Amino acid sequence: MSLADMAARGELQRLPPHKDEPFALLEAARRRLEDAANPTIHPETRLEQAYTAIFTCALAALRAEGYRPSRGIGQHARTLETLRYTVGVPDSHIDYYQLLRSLRHRGLYEGLIDVSITQVEEAVKEAAWLLETTQSWLSKRYPRLFPS
Repeated sequence: MSLADMAARGELQRLPPHKDEPFALLEAARRRLEDAANPTIHPETRLEQAYTAIFTCALAALRAEGYRPSRGIGQHARTLETLRYTVGVPDSHIDYYQLLRSLRHRGLYEGLIDVSITQVEEAVKEAAWLLETTQSWLSKRYPRLFPS
């Protein structure tokens, strides 16, 4: 499958990126990661912020490629899946991101999740890796999308 295949199935929509949009999204991901790394914040919130940083990296890469996720059920899951076609993230990482998505969803909609500091630190480490990886991929593939 490819991004074009996902668009043909209605999971993505074509939309050219605004010039600074991918860079702005990475800056937002960086801010979320800073919050996630802050040990004075509650672990549930830190995990949610780490997930949001990961999701925002996926969205930055997708927007750079000229797509946006179609609205509706499964939008976050589909956006995370696109990382294999954009940045080239291995399936094992995407599976982990989907686990974080599920935890975040339970926290938001069921109100209770029990996360350990170890889980939070793992999520923060993964978010930092993806931010660095996405930044590197974007700067090489789409240098024109970054402000000078």
